[in-house]
Amino acid sequence: MASELTPETLEILRKDPLKSALTATTLQNFQMAKQFPDNKQALTSIDFDPTGQHCITTSLDESLRIYDCMSGTRAQVSYSKKYGCNLARFAGQPGCVAYASTKLNDTVRYLSYETNQFIRYFVGHTGMVTSLQRAPDAQSLVSAGMDGTVRMWSVDEVKPTGTVSVGGDGVVAAIDPSGVVVAAAVAGTREIRLYDVRKLTRGAFASAVLDTRATCAGLEFARPTGAHMVLAMSDGTVLVVDAFALGVRAVLVDTAPGTDRSAADLSAPVLQQMQERRFGQGVTTTPDGRTVIAGCENGSVAYWDIEAAVARSGAGPRGAAPAVCAPTGVWSGSHDGPVGVCAFNPELMECASGAQALTLWTSI
Repeated sequence: MASELTPETLEILRKDPLKSALTATTLQNFQMAKQFPDNKQALTSIDFDPTGQHCITTSLDESLRIYDCMSGTRAQVSYSKKYGCNLARFAGQPGCVAYASTKLNDTVRYLSYETNQFIRYFVGHTGMVTSLQRAPDAQSLVSAGMDGTVRMWSVDEVKPTGTVSVGGDGVVAAIDPSGVVVAAAVAGTREIRLYDVRKLTRGAFASAVLDTRATCAGLEFARPTGAHMVLAMSDGTVLVVDAFALGVRAVLVDTAPGTDRSAADLSAPVLQQMQERRFGQGVTTTPDGRTVIAGCENGSVAYWDIEAAVARSGAGPRGAAPAVCAPTGVWSGSHDGPVGVCAFNPELMECASGAQALTLWTSI
């Protein structure tokens, strides 16, 4: 493992991007600060805790690894060989995480990583879990799966606090920064639906069909307002969608070579194939909601200015197709393969990305 981060780099990381704006120059100057070649196979998810002090990864080698973002060191490692692991999320009390099983069943497991003991199991999904997100209160979770359901969970209860069946060939879901709205992207129908968390079973209060042939493999609200959603699509594009009108405002394309991620195995649903290939976790937004970040097939990380992309669409004739936008910039590093997972620290000037190794980026 590489040495600890220098004091100068730590000082940069401790800057709060919500107070110290992530300007174009700042993003352009992001460089690889630390790399952890700890895993034997590719990473499948990354998550930061609400304080930004720790991050957790899951991998195809069935490990859960926790890193200290303040010192730039690996803090702990656990294995889930019996059940597999994916989509690990910090939730509930400090020292606890929830993650999706990938073997035996489709249960979401709630683990104390400090004692390495399960606290409870969230049982309900009957198909691969495709989404698992922490609600803003950190005490609730929203999940979605190949069984076509979206479920809300309290970390203190075994049974879901709400369930809605949306059908289709699977679904991915996300919760907005206010914790009030859940968005669901339905595979097969290409439909986006919005639900009130407090009235989940009453059905969607808004919906729209996307004008695309691709399947949504990942969904996230842009913080802090949730005015936009970003959708990672199976054709390698990223859609910026107005979270109120549900219209596509921009299409972000990755110009790096080898970005064709379209499905090849026609025996399985497209969404399932995308999840198995880890596509959907590689797109995220910065805490100020102004930038989309996505991993590339060639081992680099690309980013787009959301406001500039949307403005390009607005400058076109009324009713015209949304603008197709190349990356604003690219961070080139020494990733050991396609970058399948990305996440931006909610409190520190730091981005994490992963192929097989975890990489921490910051502005130098």
